[in-house]
Amino acid sequence: MEKIKIYILYIYNLIPAPIYGLLSAIVGLSGDVISVLLFQGYNLNHMMSALGTGPGGIFFNMGTFLSGIFALLFYLHLIKVMGKETNDRKLYKAWSIFTIISCILFSLIGVFPTSKNTIIFLLHGTFTLISLLSAILYLTLFGYLISKSNNFPRFFVYLALITTVTIVVFLFTWIPITEWTMALAVAVWITLISAYMLYYKI
Repeated sequence: MEKIKIYILYIYNLIPAPIYGLLSAIVGLSGDVISVLLFQGYNLNHMMSALGTGPGGIFFNMGTFLSGIFALLFYLHLIKVMGKETNDRKLYKAWSIFTIISCILFSLIGVFPTSKNTIIFLLHGTFTLISLLSAILYLTLFGYLISKSNNFPRFFVYLALITTVTIVVFLFTWIPITEWTMALAVAVWITLISAYMLYYKI
């Protein structure tokens, strides 16, 4: 077991951790785009989940799964970074938990795509809802934590707030255009903060 752990850590450390954040956005959006191109007649009258059962469903589901895994690998690094400079341990712990939960459940959305099977459909909906609610909480808490950080400019406080707003709007409207807006906002969020950390070697 110890050898497996050492091997996993070795693989994880082969590349700078912020790159996992970039991979999360790239892989996730690539899966979305490919599945849209293969879905004849797809338009904004369809929710994104419809892509998971369309002709390019394998790309959407695999992209979602890997995006969540890469996001988790990135956030584990970010959690480590923030742990060194925050004094509010309770908020830091809560933020860490919500971040990990959101990433894991987002990955599971790709494992359990929307389906006519009632159980799978319920699992898909449950994972989606909890992942989004967790994302709202971790983005809000992260905005607060980095407002007191020396490593990140206040720009990321506002970016976290804007991303949170797009998620809230989607949850209250539940329409395709707000879902795509939310997905793009999340992709921009993780891309910019990953690029910043990579550039400044954080």
